[in-house]
Amino acid sequence: MKIFVIWPFKESEISILFSELEKNGHEVVYWVGLKEGEKYKPTGAVFHDHNDAWVGLPSKEVDASSFVPPDEELLKKLHKTESYLLTMMNKRYYYMSVDERKHFYYNMLQYWKGVIDKYKPDLIIFPTIPHTVYNYLIYELAILFNIKTVMFEDIQVGERILLYNIWEEGCLDLKKKLIMNKDKIFLLTDLSSDLQEYFNLQTKDGRGDATPPYMSHYKKVYTGVNFFRHKFKIIINAIKNGSILKRVLDFIVKIKKNPQKEYNKLQIKPDYSKSFVYIALCYQPERTTSPQGGVFVDQILMIETLSAALPEGWVLYVKEHPSQMWLNGLNYSSCRYEGYYKRIAQLKNTHIIPVETNSFELIKKSQAVATVTGTVGWEAALRMKPAIIFGYAWYHDCPGIFRVNSAQTCRQVFSDITNGFSIRKQDIINYLKSIDNVAVNSQIDRISGSILRPSKLSNSEMMTNITKAIIKNIKKIIN
Repeated sequence: MKIFVIWPFKESEISILFSELEKNGHEVVYWVGLKEGEKYKPTGAVFHDHNDAWVGLPSKEVDASSFVPPDEELLKKLHKTESYLLTMMNKRYYYMSVDERKHFYYNMLQYWKGVIDKYKPDLIIFPTIPHTVYNYLIYELAILFNIKTVMFEDIQVGERILLYNIWEEGCLDLKKKLIMNKDKIFLLTDLSSDLQEYFNLQTKDGRGDATPPYMSHYKKVYTGVNFFRHKFKIIINAIKNGSILKRVLDFIVKIKKNPQKEYNKLQIKPDYSKSFVYIALCYQPERTTSPQGGVFVDQILMIETLSAALPEGWVLYVKEHPSQMWLNGLNYSSCRYEGYYKRIAQLKNTHIIPVETNSFELIKKSQAVATVTGTVGWEAALRMKPAIIFGYAWYHDCPGIFRVNSAQTCRQVFSDITNGFSIRKQDIINYLKSIDNVAVNSQIDRISGSILRPSKLSNSEMMTNITKAIIKNIKKIIN
């Protein structure tokens, strides 16, 4: 097989993957990595720096002069892709107008269509669900031209990742295992020790604080003393580069009008005596909404849909993702524009609540939890609480998870809930057992340089486990 590896990596462990692919008779013909790791490039492969690809620059090793612009037929076939990519550009190209974003996409499409035509890959490997403009475009081109794909999702359940071929379909091995395990009775002790520990942490006395490690990290960096240290560094750098006056003037403007001020003005304390749905917004821009949210990358559309279907006497409590404030501060953005929270608060029976409201308490007191793909849906299921999701969350096959896409499907879910729907602890244990059976022991983020989560495995062991899963999946594809 000819293989593209779209894996921004600079560490030596990438050689484990390249070596095993070669041993199994496959040829890596194109690698998007990080320039610091170019020395690990397989012999004969084209190297493309991830940061160059991100800004639309071609590989220095590719002559793209003969690549032609996309024609109308191709653009029509990729209408959905174009819509997704325009929202993904909120992450790095927020300053571009819609027309500028569209033309940037056309130029990127010209290059990657030309590369695929020239090197003719049989398989494209991604570390995770593509969500950077260029790699998502590569993925959609692969689907269009029937090129096989492999990727993973780091589910942060113990040290587990799931393998996907098409991310919208989820993990097919997990789906099969769920069917096999459906009527079995597994005990908690049948799970691996780390999954037993994870389950107990989540469910201990109904109050287990299982805050994801990355959230604890960001909270530490962007609150308290560390927040002031962070701001002090910004001030020092602004003095050094001469931008301090501009920053001071911008700050004065933002003090008068900013998203935090807008949010705080509208928020109310939740009344737990009411029947309510707890809506946890996802951080944006990020993979969890684009592409995994589909059309519900517009989270206000999700809230409007729920509001239109809400049972009489129920209310919606909407809470912003803490990282949205920590990482963006007083800045409005393409994802949280001026008036964003006002639009939410004006919806029928809908209330914005303080960001610091305890999420686990909200789950416990709610009738249901709703999110696009957020971890809160999985946390709800673990606490035997029904969860409504609008996107493609990794846990969408778990008992107690309702995937919806309209007011009509929401009404049906609310009907089920009010008529006594319940989740059994046994169903959750069986689900975890199925994960235990099929998931790969590894962490995608950690081996890419992140140290947010501790591990009993070395980076080399994690990459070896990933590589074995890829080789096994390729053999399945070939056969």
